[in-house]
Amino acid sequence: MVLTNLTKITTAKLQRIQAALLDEFSKYPLSTAQVARIAKHAGISRSAFYTYFENLTDAYQYLYHQALADIHQPLPVASLTSDYQPQVYLQTVTEFTEKTVNCRYYNLIKMHLLYNEAFLPKATPPALTLDSRHWAAMTLVHATIQDILLQPTKRQDYLRRLELALNKFN
Repeated sequence: MVLTNLTKITTAKLQRIQAALLDEFSKYPLSTAQVARIAKHAGISRSAFYTYFENLTDAYQYLYHQALADIHQPLPVASLTSDYQPQVYLQTVTEFTEKTVNCRYYNLIKMHLLYNEAFLPKATPPALTLDSRHWAAMTLVHATIQDILLQPTKRQDYLRRLELALNKFN
């Protein structure tokens, strides 16, 4: 849980801390990240770090959620409650992966997929109220996003595979 002290600092200081977190977590897995490097890069003391975050995992989760908020495009709610529309899923994945591969958070997200995801609490699974097509589509979408982010040069191949699979549910 990010401590309330983080909300009381100047914008410039917050940006330095965020930049230091991004640099650290884009280069090092959570298991080898160091508060000392973050503090030095941010121009703060180690003790100041702990006035903003409970620990490294807390800092990591803060940054990762910031990154997702900046780049994530959730599916329109109507698409999950209406008739199955594979093109909505495909368009969402296409836009999200294009934006993510070309953004400043790409290395952070790649490190997350390769090393850090297992250290964090699991996301809440999709509601059991989703019909089987929507559930299967969401599962394929997340697997395709992971494939693309780990191998961006094969993006078009993965998108074609997703399109074929999504259309089989029609």
